[in-house]
Amino acid sequence: MVQLQRRLSLFSLVMAVVTSTIGSGWLFAPYLTAQLAGPASLFSWLAGGAMAFLIALVFAELGALVSSSGALAQISLLTHGRTSGFIGGWAAWLGYVALPAIEVLATVQYLGSSLPWLNRTDAACLLLLLFGWINLAGIATLARWIDGLTIWKLVVPLGVSIALIYCAANWSNLHVAGYESNGIFDALSAGGILFSLLGFRTAMDLAGEAKNPQRDVPLAMGVGLAISLFVYLVLQLAFLLAVPPAMLDKGWSGLQLTAHGGPLVALAMGLGLSWLSGLLITDALISPSATSMAYMGTAARVNWMLARCKLLPAPFAHINKAGVPSVALAATVLIGLILLQGGSTWGKAVGFVTSALVISLAVGPVSLMALRQQAPEVFRPYRLPAARFLCPLAFVFATWAIFWCGWASLQLALPSILIPSFIYLLVKRCKNVELKSSLWWFIYLLGIGLASYLIGLNRLFPLHLGLQLVLLTVFALTIFMWALRSKLLKPSPHAMVKFSAD
Repeated sequence: MVQLQRRLSLFSLVMAVVTSTIGSGWLFAPYLTAQLAGPASLFSWLAGGAMAFLIALVFAELGALVSSSGALAQISLLTHGRTSGFIGGWAAWLGYVALPAIEVLATVQYLGSSLPWLNRTDAACLLLLLFGWINLAGIATLARWIDGLTIWKLVVPLGVSIALIYCAANWSNLHVAGYESNGIFDALSAGGILFSLLGFRTAMDLAGEAKNPQRDVPLAMGVGLAISLFVYLVLQLAFLLAVPPAMLDKGWSGLQLTAHGGPLVALAMGLGLSWLSGLLITDALISPSATSMAYMGTAARVNWMLARCKLLPAPFAHINKAGVPSVALAATVLIGLILLQGGSTWGKAVGFVTSALVISLAVGPVSLMALRQQAPEVFRPYRLPAARFLCPLAFVFATWAIFWCGWASLQLALPSILIPSFIYLLVKRCKNVELKSSLWWFIYLLGIGLASYLIGLNRLFPLHLGLQLVLLTVFALTIFMWALRSKLLKPSPHAMVKFSAD
């Protein structure tokens, strides 16, 4: 039987995290977050970074413990059984499978400003097919592409930032208001911050192909996320300083930089930096492309793992001679092609993907504490300190993040998760699927959806932000305790995980 090949070094894993994190987000997020939060967008990035780091710390222990590709598909199954595993794994795959399409969508949006004759849908489809072909060649080929492209992706954003600061350091812009007080938090989702910073999980999804996953997966998560957050903070500062003060007469919320296609290109053209705009157009092809390739591979591996755990049909578990889950990859490409026919823009697609991904990550803190009780004797290469405090806090942060995605995103994401979950139960006839251990999932998702629909600006209950967070915190901690009590007595034998004792 053909197996996945363990060829990824620590460097390649770090590069995979960085390339998954610095994709289309750096081309659009600084502009969108500036509109929403103005100079306070710097605090939005710090807040998003803190949330991402805490969740990453949780998954650093889980990733070192469950060192298989597509591991995110197994976490909920391992601790709470098959129904819970389907919900968590399906949410993860749902977020992943849309990401390659979003990245190529960003590419053609940027290129469209310079190549108006370009048919965006056709170009995006061709790029998606090309990236699928590269993925089929195997993990070693994919790693070579990602390693080389990621170096470029680090140099260009930092170079652009330095050029913008040097040519237009309008420090007075940092004192301009004209944005909503809730904009700092809205930017986490609508501005693309969490969408950009959740790339750390790529190391976990490629763990089955890492040479030394127990050591390298936690390191890659932490190092890759730290590098990416630094780049985004520098870039956001540069963007804030480079906007001409005359464009801020109506405040940051009135800023418009769409005339030249991409916002960074518009700034460069306004400053007379034609060479910089050319560099940005070139990078618009390279950065999202590398990210699309990385996420295409991880989406296929999540799909493959769901099939191996018998949560999806068996054909998705097929691996070709190059050690690639080819059927799962083909399904990922096909769904991406279908999504591209919808004609959505980058900003509209981000909220849906962010909500699905954060939902899939929310189970991490629950599963970590559950595994501490289910398998205390298992060797843990990395052990999260103060887990009894940090895991509930991480779950609360994840709940806040899902809520901040807003009703417009959740009204699409929640049915996309819940309806297939109910179909799964009908197919299985609710037998031998550990339904009792997964009931908290349904109440959790329905509760967040109800809160998003009823609470907030222009909603039935326009509560103050502080009261919103208090209510969400109480709800999250209640669900966390219920979920922990609902765990299986022992780790599920249906998960593809073999533990080693201390």
